[in-house]
Amino acid sequence: MPKNQLFKINPDIHIVNDLLSAFGLEDLEDTRYFTREYLKENETVSKVLDMRERLSEYYLPCKKKSLDNLSEKRIITILRQFIKGFGYKCIGSEQSVKGKKTMKYQLIVMEREELSPSLAKREYVLSFD
Repeated sequence: MPKNQLFKINPDIHIVNDLLSAFGLEDLEDTRYFTREYLKENETVSKVLDMRERLSEYYLPCKKKSLDNLSEKRIITILRQFIKGFGYKCIGSEQSVKGKKTMKYQLIVMEREELSPSLAKREYVLSFD
């Protein structure tokens, strides 16, 4: 029985690094911004399509449909799913360039509290009246 609701095998760092290189990023520590336009220019969707068989090995059978009809938006979702287990997330923020709104994305480290709330030290004050 898998421990994850999405993956039958937890992704290893090698597949994550291959996925990041398709996005034009070096590793999880790479904090460069990227946009959907950048992904179109670098033909990232076709690079992820080439990796489709390898990626499908990790997904549960009912979740493999997420690899169908790939677009820039879907491959960003796939990236988010694969890096989450390593304590990273891909955040998007809206940016306006010459009056045109566009989303820019960046990899960041999740706060340790988000990963495991039991690790966070919390102080409580109880008062009895």
